[in-house]
Amino acid sequence: MSKDHLNSEFDLTALVSTTSVIGGTGAAPSTVLQAGCAGTASKAKPGRYRRARPAFSLEWAAGFADGEASIFIYKQAYPADPGRNSTYRLGFAISQNDLQVLEHFKDGLGVHSAIYPSRRSLQHNKQIYELRYTGVNALKAIALLQPYLIRKQAEAQVAIKYWQRCGGGGHPGPAGWPAAIQALRERFCKKLKALK
Repeated sequence: MSKDHLNSEFDLTALVSTTSVIGGTGAAPSTVLQAGCAGTASKAKPGRYRRARPAFSLEWAAGFADGEASIFIYKQAYPADPGRNSTYRLGFAISQNDLQVLEHFKDGLGVHSAIYPSRRSLQHNKQIYELRYTGVNALKAIALLQPYLIRKQAEAQVAIKYWQRCGGGGHPGPAGWPAAIQALRERFCKKLKALK
C-alpha cells in the first residue's frame, strides 16, 4: 500500500489552521517546527567539519525554496498500454551542492522526504544532491511554505488546487479516473508548466 493511500485523508486545514491556504495573508505558526532545530550541529563523519545550524524558520525555508525549488506535477504515460490512462503525481524538489543546507531544510520542515545524490558530470565541480517530496508529502511541504512564498506563490496555489480538485492521493482502481477528472489533471499539469 502506497504512502499516498495511507495519507489520502490528510487534513490541509489542520496543517495551516490560522492561514487561508489559497491566497492566505496570515502567518502560519512556525514555533512547532523550530523546536529542536535551534543552534544544533548535525553529526559529521570523522575529519569532516560541520557548520552549526541556525534556528530554522518557515520564512527562511520559503526564501530558499523561492530561489532553489521546483514545484511540478509528474506525468507518467504508458505508450505500451494504449488502454491505460496517464498517471499524475505532485512533486516538490530542491537541487543543491550543499548537503548541510538540504539536511537543515529537511529536518526543520519535518515532512517525510529523501535526499538523493545526482549523477555527476564533467560540468559539476561538486556533488549535487536533490531533496525530494512526492505525493501527500509534497502537498504538506508546499502548504507549510505557501504563506511565505513570493516567486513561487502562483505555483504553490496551482499545486494545492490540483490536489483539492483532482483527487490527489486517491486511487481510482482498475477502472481509472473518470474522463472529466483525467482531463482536469492534464490541465493542471500544463498550467503548472506554463508558470515556469
